[in-house]
Amino acid sequence: MKLKQSICVGSFPARLLVSGLAFLFLLMLAGTVLAGDEFTLDTARAAATNNDAHAEYFLARCYARGLDVPQDDAQAADWLHQAADHGYAPAQNDLGAFYAHGRGVKQDYAEAARWYRKAAEQGDALAEYSLGRSLLEGRGVSTNVMEGLQWYQKAVAQNQPDALLSLGNLYLNGAPGIPVDCQAAAGWFERAAAQGNSNALNSLGFIYENGCGSSPSADIVKALHYYRAAAEKNDAKGQMNLGRVYLEGIGVKADPVEAYKWFYLAQRNGEGIASHYLKILNGNDPFSDKPLAQEKIAEAVQQANDFLKDHP
Repeated sequence: MKLKQSICVGSFPARLLVSGLAFLFLLMLAGTVLAGDEFTLDTARAAATNNDAHAEYFLARCYARGLDVPQDDAQAADWLHQAADHGYAPAQNDLGAFYAHGRGVKQDYAEAARWYRKAAEQGDALAEYSLGRSLLEGRGVSTNVMEGLQWYQKAVAQNQPDALLSLGNLYLNGAPGIPVDCQAAAGWFERAAAQGNSNALNSLGFIYENGCGSSPSADIVKALHYYRAAAEKNDAKGQMNLGRVYLEGIGVKADPVEAYKWFYLAQRNGEGIASHYLKILNGNDPFSDKPLAQEKIAEAVQQANDFLKDHP
C-alpha cells in the first residue's frame, strides 16, 4: 500500500500512551511494522468502518496527539473505546490511562483498573505494570500487595522499564509482606539503569552512598559513578546529587566550583532545592559563611555552559 504524505502515518502495533510512574506520557514511537497495518487518515477511517481495531487505535493516536486533525481527547477516548471493545490490548491499557488521568473521560480509577486488567490478561507488559501499580496503591481496586507484586514480576519478565524501577523501589522501601532487600533492589535498579533510566541511576547512587537495610554496605566510589552517570544524562536529580557530593566532600575533595556547576545545571533542569544551595554559594543566604568569589562563580557557570554544549 502506498502511503499518502501525512504526519499521522504509522504502523501497528504501536504504543500510544504510557501511564508512567506519575503522569500520562505521549509516545512518539513508530512501532513494529506488520504487513497490511499501515494507515493514513483516509485508509484508517475506511478500515475502522469494518471494526479494524488497529485502525481505530491509529485514529485514537491521531486525535490524542493532534496529528493531521485537531487535538481532541474526547475523540481519542472514543476511538480507544472502540479498539478496546474489539479486544486490542494496547488500546485497553491506554483507555485505562485515560480514565486514570481523566483525559477525554471522567476520571475513574476503578474503570482504569478494569481496562488495565483486560490488557494485562492478554500479556500486555505495560498493562501488567499499570495493574500492579493500581493494586499496590489501592487505586480503583482493593490494595493487594502480593497480587501487585505478581503483576510487576510478569511485566519485568518482559523488561518493562517502569516495572523494573518500581520493583526496585518496592524492595528498597519494603511493603506489607515484602521485607526490605537491598540486594534485590539494586539488582532491579541495575536492569532499569541498563535501559538508560536516570531514576534508577540515582537510586543506585543512594544505595551505595548510604547503604540500606540492617547491614549497610556503603561504597562511595560506586555512588559517585551512578550519580555522575545520571548527571551526564542531563538529569536534574543526578546533577543535584553530584553537586551535593562535591560541596560536602563526600568521597572526593570538596570543590565548591564543581558543586556550583552541577547545582546551576540542576536548577536549569527544574530542581528547586538547587536554588537553595546556589543562594548559599552566592552569599545570599543566612547560612552563607564562605560564599564563592565572583570569578569562581563565573568559572563554574562557564563550565556548566560548556557541559550543555556537549550534552544538548
